[in-house]
Amino acid sequence: MHTDVHSHVIWGVDDGAKDRAETFRMLREAVEDGIRTIICTPHMMPGIYAFPEETFQEHLREAAEFIRKEQLPLRLLRGAEILYTDHVPRMLMEGRIPTMAGSNLLLVEFSPADTLSAITNALQRISGLGYVPVIAHMERYPAIRRKEQVTEIRNRFRALVQINAGSLIHKQPLLRRRYFDDLFRENLVDFVATDTHALPGRGSCMTEGMDALGRRYGEAVLRKLESKQDTFTAEREFSR
Repeated sequence: MHTDVHSHVIWGVDDGAKDRAETFRMLREAVEDGIRTIICTPHMMPGIYAFPEETFQEHLREAAEFIRKEQLPLRLLRGAEILYTDHVPRMLMEGRIPTMAGSNLLLVEFSPADTLSAITNALQRISGLGYVPVIAHMERYPAIRRKEQVTEIRNRFRALVQINAGSLIHKQPLLRRRYFDDLFRENLVDFVATDTHALPGRGSCMTEGMDALGRRYGEAVLRKLESKQDTFTAEREFSR
């Protein structure tokens, strides 16, 4: 059974599920995919647009009620995928940015155009406030393409790494495949997640992704990663 820490399953707040029916379908698909916990992580862009918090909370309650009525073996937790902007540190200090399931982990994404310097400066500001940055879909950033860079980021800023399950299934360019090999074989990945948006090609594929991971890197690597994800709860901090 899986924990999905990155999902755009709640409708009406970002580019994820487009309506209530699609959210309910996605919840059923998640259960069929072996997922038992979802951290709902809608896009937030501090300083760029105001997040519709009331709408999100209302739709999250409706989704939880659907799960209860249908008796689905699934729980939903609060989170957000934060696009890093200069407004993030201030809003973190003001308690206006959701963390992952109430922990000290912050799921953060960057622009693919960001330089390594821009990314490390952002990570420094986040970690300096006592949060652990979780870098969303690490495979998307051209500025970070070597395991040495990832190792330094982890050591300097306590940063954690998330990879999308879909990236493990679909054929990747040779250099990216070698990058994945380095990250997984050296225990530099902390989360595999669906990043599901219910768009074509972006549905729930956790089981397929984890099976592909196990075939390529072996059961020991797979079990260690699964253990990290399964022990993450809202009640305690995540530790490597």
